[in-house]
Amino acid sequence: MPTHAELTALADQTLAEYIRYLTAYGGHLHERDGLLLFAGAHRQPNPYRNGVLRIDDTLAPDEVFSRAERFFTMHRRSYAIWTREHGDAELEQACIAAGYRELERLPEMSLPAPPPYLPPAEGVEIRQAADVPTREDYLRLVAGAWGMTDLPRDVAAQLFFEPDSLTAPNVAAFVAYYDGAAISAAMTHVSHGVALGCQAATIRRPARGQRLPKSPVPGEERGLAQSCLCAALELSFSELGAELSLCQTSGLGQQAWMDLGYEPFSSYGRYLVPSPVL
Repeated sequence: MPTHAELTALADQTLAEYIRYLTAYGGHLHERDGLLLFAGAHRQPNPYRNGVLRIDDTLAPDEVFSRAERFFTMHRRSYAIWTREHGDAELEQACIAAGYRELERLPEMSLPAPPPYLPPAEGVEIRQAADVPTREDYLRLVAGAWGMTDLPRDVAAQLFFEPDSLTAPNVAAFVAYYDGAAISAAMTHVSHGVALGCQAATIRRPARGQRLPKSPVPGEERGLAQSCLCAALELSFSELGAELSLCQTSGLGQQAWMDLGYEPFSSYGRYLVPSPVL
């Protein structure tokens, strides 16, 4: 296993690489002096779409704020400032002093090797997102998991991810189907020898007349998403050059990944900054 300092450096590098990957599809990225400013294809202040990430200590908080204000005034949107538990104490205090509202804090977790494969529930098929229909199903599934089932397809792609992005050679994405319907998915984005777990989602409520299968572990959502991530990790380690896996997860989802063997070692805060020009 890498040292704690090496892990935190990899966490920052892989998060930055994932943000670059997302922003490449219709967004705008400005990167200088260890500061990433990124505006996605949609105005929604999702921290992965519109935000600020400092990956070293080159710039003081006041300069971070100044550059962010100029960038997002130009793009006319609100945004989130990411803060690293392992390197941004001063920046975090500046965010609090400025009155910025903290969004959910994300535990950063590591896994040194792929876990034993977790088979899905009976009747569930795990498919790689290797064709257009499966990739489109993945997008609709993520939108549905966020309560946006009726969102137009192009808007969903701007908010979450462009399905064509799943064809990138360093991505492994899998979708779980039951009774012909996509009900869960997860993917990895591989960079710096790390498989970053991303975009795990499961529908919370089945369609009318549909019953979710019984999961092999407690919690239907947890078991199905884990099976998809296991498939993605297996491919990432065996074919895509991963030697380690990291992920950011919500507090609610943390236990699901700890059940696979992930262990927390740091966290990221995100602070919402209102748009200077609405």
